[in-house]
Amino acid sequence: MTLGRPRDPSTQRSILAATRALLATAGYDQISIDAIAREADVSRPTVYRRWPSKAHVVFDAVFGAAEGGDILTGTGDFATDLGHFVRGVCEFWRDPVVAGATMGILADRHRDPALSIRTQQLLDEDTRRRFGVIVESGIDQGVVAPHVDVDMLWDVLVGTALYAVQVQRRDDVTDVAERLCALATKGAAIRPEEQP
Repeated sequence: MTLGRPRDPSTQRSILAATRALLATAGYDQISIDAIAREADVSRPTVYRRWPSKAHVVFDAVFGAAEGGDILTGTGDFATDLGHFVRGVCEFWRDPVVAGATMGILADRHRDPALSIRTQQLLDEDTRRRFGVIVESGIDQGVVAPHVDVDMLWDVLVGTALYAVQVQRRDDVTDVAERLCALATKGAAIRPEEQP
């Protein structure tokens, strides 16, 4: 049985690059699969063979390469690692291409609750797991309470950074990160009655 010709990875790279370029110049609402195909110099069916919708191709173009490695590299010092993580998240949300993609995808998912992006789930699972390692390091250092809700801490940090940078349009990333870290550190700290 013939499976057909394998897909050319350079075609996929061209489509993703074209999508990022269109996000930067036109914004999410102005992008269509036709526009992406024209920009990438491929046919419309070529795009649809790889992604089922605009939201999917935009997500992969913007977040597919965002592995979180730089912001989730641990030094062994919880405060340093947390600060590095939060500043990195703020800088990430501040990127105009990321901002346009995020708001557009969120709007599409609100209109279509069935819209599911597997890449997002995998990205979230991986970065949450690696963030958990940073928190575990804080627990081992005796500065984070052993019972801290890691998932909620993640949600608070990432969600607040998103709100501050994209909704409030704050560009003082260092100030946002420092204040957010101070709150998170205090909230996750071991209380006197929990001291060993």
